[in-house]
Amino acid sequence: MTTKKFWCHYIGNDGNTPKRRNIELTNLSELLPNIGNEKAKTPLWYEREEEDEGYRTYVQYFLYAQLSDKVAAMITVVSASLLERMQPTDAEIEADGQMRWQKFLTEHPDASDDYKAKERKWNEENMEGRKKDRDNLLARLKLAIDYDNYLLSVSSWVKCSDIRAYEEVQSPILSGLKELRAMGLERREEEQRKRKEAAAKAREEEARKRAEEERQEQERLTQEAEKFKNGESIAGCDVVDLCRRYGIAIHLRTVHNLQQVIANINGKGSCQYYRTRGKRRPQLDGCYKTATELYNYLQTA
Repeated sequence: MTTKKFWCHYIGNDGNTPKRRNIELTNLSELLPNIGNEKAKTPLWYEREEEDEGYRTYVQYFLYAQLSDKVAAMITVVSASLLERMQPTDAEIEADGQMRWQKFLTEHPDASDDYKAKERKWNEENMEGRKKDRDNLLARLKLAIDYDNYLLSVSSWVKCSDIRAYEEVQSPILSGLKELRAMGLERREEEQRKRKEAAAKAREEEARKRAEEERQEQERLTQEAEKFKNGESIAGCDVVDLCRRYGIAIHLRTVHNLQQVIANINGKGSCQYYRTRGKRRPQLDGCYKTATELYNYLQTA
């Protein structure tokens, strides 16, 4: 196993502070055979870290680009599960597919030709899908083999730890990286400003909708109050809302009956309620009392 110590630059746990420490790294090509470091402008290395969470051990890999004989900059962090998708070579994927095919033939000796053809097609598509998935995951790492050009590309984000690493190696592209980072920060601030404006606009629109809905509800309750005043029946839940509007005290059990049991009621001792099979007739004295109080109040309001 090829290992070497580097002064490694990375971002601290706060997500913004650049840090630097001496770490022994391992050649990434030994972990990912699909990544070749032999002719790389910035060879890639990694540090493996385990975290015991009690019920499982979480493994992740910190990947670094070598900028000089003694300095490296962190590129990204890869989980163990993601790494497994990046590791297999074409030969290994094809061997696994062949093993799956032989297992199918052993377990289904009497399968029809049509069934075998479908299974073979699925197996081939599965192998091609695994290769494509692996290549997509490896694409960014392969760009990092020339980390200078990767950072100078328009789509890349220059981290503050990258700036510190390139300052240490006194790179000729340092001024360009600083300019790109300044542009990136400006772009990020603009995006954050737009998101805040959009969020504020959404909150204002939501508040406007709620206010409009509340206005319409109050208009509807005013119409229901007028109907109730004229002796007509209204929904039990509207009686509760009108009592709350006019400050008429109402017992909690009566609130429940008006909202859940009473279909409609008037102030003259008449109502319709929902019957429940197998249960006795509900006690509605409180509902009649409250409806009468509301009716009398509206007559004098």
